[in-house]
Amino acid sequence: MKTRKILGCPINLVNSDMAREHINNFIENKRFGYFVAINAEKIYRYRKDEQLKNVIDASLYPYPDGAGAVISGRLFFGVKSEKINMPVLVLEEANRNNWRVFIYGAQEDIHNDAIAKIKIKYPNIIIVGNMHGYNSQEVAIDSIANSKPQIVLLALGSPRQEFFANKCSVSHLESIFVGCGGALDIISGRLNRAPSFFVNNGLEWFYRLVQEPWRWRRQLVLPLFLFEIIKEKLFKKKSK
Repeated sequence: MKTRKILGCPINLVNSDMAREHINNFIENKRFGYFVAINAEKIYRYRKDEQLKNVIDASLYPYPDGAGAVISGRLFFGVKSEKINMPVLVLEEANRNNWRVFIYGAQEDIHNDAIAKIKIKYPNIIIVGNMHGYNSQEVAIDSIANSKPQIVLLALGSPRQEFFANKCSVSHLESIFVGCGGALDIISGRLNRAPSFFVNNGLEWFYRLVQEPWRWRRQLVLPLFLFEIIKEKLFKKKSK
């Protein structure tokens, strides 16, 4: 597993099959820590936000989670990766391997609906604990420590879930923490997953923006990210 850097931000340029293999290796070898979904926003903010930079640097597995990361990986390194739907991938592997899972986050009604559907769709998962996102982080940390899950899914939104995962890692909780953002909203049925056309053509951000117009402020980073990528590419070309 080779970690590369895009505008200084570390990333493992992987596909879904590689990610499955890596997750299983982490569990088998008891390598604990947290995953970070790397997208255009995180790459752009990496050099501007010291707290976010430190959290990404300390992560166990930064993986591609958007067209910006995938296209940049191909542009700079010639590596063909893909956007990883990590929450679903982790649930599938947990179901296949009977892993112990803790789920924390989302509004109470969404959380409860998602948990009910996860139990039906993934019956082999051992859910050792769950709590909605309005429980305090201190209570969540104590509950996670007591239930000893192998996987913890965090639906707290980004970057809050990454900061919480880092806090858990510093507290030496022996689990793998995976942020799942709005995945519980999708699993619960409150939000629709983007059709494959949008996912395959790097337009999932646009589909989500249509469903959640409040996200428009976060999308303002995209042209800034594109500018930085072009500038970096031209600089490297001139320096050769």
